[in-house]
Amino acid sequence: MKEPEHRQPDSTASREDELLRLAGVAYIVTDAVGKITEVNVAAGNLLGVSPQKLIGKPLAAYVAVEDRREFRTRVLELKPDSDPRQWRFWLSPRLGASLLAELRVSRSSGDDGSISWMLADITEQTSSEAELRVLASELEARVRERSHEVEAERARLAAVVEQTPAGLMILDSAGQVVIANAEARRLLGDQVVDGIGGLPSFADEASEEGRVELVRDDGTVLLDVWLAPIVDADGRRVGAVQLFQDVSVREAQERAGREFVTNAAHQLQSPLAGIISAVEVLQAGAKDSEERDTFLDHIEREAKRLARLTRALLILARAQTGLETPKDEVVALEPLLSDIGASLRPAPGVEVQVDCPPELAVITNRELVEQALLNVAENSAKYTSQGRITLEAHAFDGGAEIVVSDTGPGIPKGVRGRVMERFYRDAPDASDGFGLGFAIVRSAIEALDGDLDLDEPEGGGALVRIRLHQAASVVTIE
Repeated sequence: MKEPEHRQPDSTASREDELLRLAGVAYIVTDAVGKITEVNVAAGNLLGVSPQKLIGKPLAAYVAVEDRREFRTRVLELKPDSDPRQWRFWLSPRLGASLLAELRVSRSSGDDGSISWMLADITEQTSSEAELRVLASELEARVRERSHEVEAERARLAAVVEQTPAGLMILDSAGQVVIANAEARRLLGDQVVDGIGGLPSFADEASEEGRVELVRDDGTVLLDVWLAPIVDADGRRVGAVQLFQDVSVREAQERAGREFVTNAAHQLQSPLAGIISAVEVLQAGAKDSEERDTFLDHIEREAKRLARLTRALLILARAQTGLETPKDEVVALEPLLSDIGASLRPAPGVEVQVDCPPELAVITNRELVEQALLNVAENSAKYTSQGRITLEAHAFDGGAEIVVSDTGPGIPKGVRGRVMERFYRDAPDASDGFGLGFAIVRSAIEALDGDLDLDEPEGGGALVRIRLHQAASVVTIE
């Protein structure tokens, strides 16, 4: 809109024409200090006073009380300027509620310094803007809150994915890896980058599960795999979730359990068959013959063998399951080693030596340590054809160290780890053994919180070192 031209106040006709032209706009003219000299109807309606009654009144009287000082200051500071100024003040009309007005102000460059005012009620507009700002602020707050919730949810999901003990991967429609957790990266290595590698593909409509063998540089890993498709709203497959778990250890344990039962049954079958055969011969008429004692000796030998096997299996089961806590007692080592040495039946010419301080003792479970030492000593007696078997003990680092050594063929380094396995038998004449001796020794020493080492002495042979960590002294009263 073109601004009205300011004329001298004595141009009454021109001023009336200007007021009429601006009839739709609230228009006021004041003198240099803000006293109203001219006003149109629209301005009177805005201020709630007839135009005639406004003449001679200071415009500041209709400004809100708290804004009047600033209003007067601005009026006095207003300089003649060709560019109008825009101010916003709250006005207090004589009738009606207060309103927020936008004032378009310009001072005349004439001698009288009159000021022209154009007033517009922007209360509703400002209220709408304020509401929009409030709504925008609320929306922004909600967006921030929702963003925080999404981030928190994403962090929780990422934590769940990363901490899942099984391997977890998200694949795209081409089967390439999008997300893989730490366990997946550990199990699959470079295949996480390359895709799903040797793992099975997924179906379009149904989940898959199965077991696969994954060949890695360090060996073969057995995995249980579950795959489920990711489908969009239109039913199209857009990816897949793949979950897999390393079951190599569990499968090995299950296989060992199956082998345990199979081997135990096989080992039990042999002595039982011998006993049954001898009993049948006796029942058939050999009761009073010269062969009677031979068959009774055979029954006794096989029965003792069966008892040893049963006792070995029970000790191994107790030690491994931990269902029975070993009961500790003070065990004097010298008489224990002497008794074990005396029970051995070594080959002719093989000497059995015992070397242990008479006062040395340990706080341990007698049955477990005795069975462990007996198995080690009997193994030495079995394989030593000449020389000697030595059972010795001495104090060691607050506990006791027991060493069983022999001059036999020894245990090759390549099989020292395997001799601890159940039913492992490597010797060519091991057909009458159970392959449980060192497995029982290992389990017994573990149950006693001790240490077990296999070594080879300087002169050859085998050396088994057992360390128990709680020593004691036996007081002998003469």
